[in-house]
Amino acid sequence: MADLKNISLTIEATQAASDLIHWLGISEKTQLADRVRLGFAYAIENQVDLDRAPGTRGGSNYDTGGLDPDGLMAETVKIYYPEPGVIAEPYRAVEILMNKGLLLLGEHWSAGEIGSMGDLVDRPGG
Repeated sequence: MADLKNISLTIEATQAASDLIHWLGISEKTQLADRVRLGFAYAIENQVDLDRAPGTRGGSNYDTGGLDPDGLMAETVKIYYPEPGVIAEPYRAVEILMNKGLLLLGEHWSAGEIGSMGDLVDRPGG
């Protein structure tokens, strides 16, 4: 199977990406793609599995070259998930992680586990 050239968010993850502006108090000028990258990083930080999450197709779509122009997302996923399937097709994993990470951010915000961008940063002694 060939790796993905276009990756997409579910409708639910797209909504979570939009809600990040209010949840975390970030600028409305923050590009949606940057919020998607935050979700991706949050998924990796929380060691999210690569099982496809349920969701409704029809959210935002991205060309892999536009979302990950330097290839760092693909390289990162290969490091943290070194299974042969991920090595061969990293953008399939990136798509899962960006969706699951955004949804996890929403869950953690709703549960009161995070309330600002500062809560996402490891602090010494914390």
